[in-house]
Amino acid sequence: MLENRVGPIRCLLVLLMALVVSAQEPVKPQLSPRIKTATRQVTVFTNLETQMLQAVQKKDKSALTAMLTDDFALDMPNADRTAGEDWVDSVMNKDFVLEKFGVHQMSVADLGNAAVVKYDRLQQAKNKGANENGQFFVVDLWKKDGDTWKLANRYVSKISSVVPAEQAVKPTGKQ
Repeated sequence: MLENRVGPIRCLLVLLMALVVSAQEPVKPQLSPRIKTATRQVTVFTNLETQMLQAVQKKDKSALTAMLTDDFALDMPNADRTAGEDWVDSVMNKDFVLEKFGVHQMSVADLGNAAVVKYDRLQQAKNKGANENGQFFVVDLWKKDGDTWKLANRYVSKISSVVPAEQAVKPTGKQ
């Protein structure tokens, strides 16, 4: 009699385990407190992202535009796609002020003539006097244009409106 129950019980346990495993979201790993040595690609793209953010700070429209492909677009959750020209106009507007920024936790997938760059951006900014501070998750698609890289697409999502004070600094390239 016990033998007849073991089969169904075993099947039920296997089914329950499969449901539990398949229903779980990925667990967010802890950040390592140690400083990792940046790869060549991380250094290159940290510098490019920093140059782009500095162009926004300095209101240098020609420098910013030169870093973008002709069909650049920005995508954000729950928003329509923003054309490159409209995005440039919005960050060059005198009402938008990027006070401080930091680029952290960057990784790069170099695909030869394209690269996918992922990082966390911390910023302190104001738009029409309103606080635009926050922490953002950014994924950029860069395309090779001769010997230079140009930003083709940006996908950005706000993670938090709070910027940790100790992290809101300009990057050193070793984050």
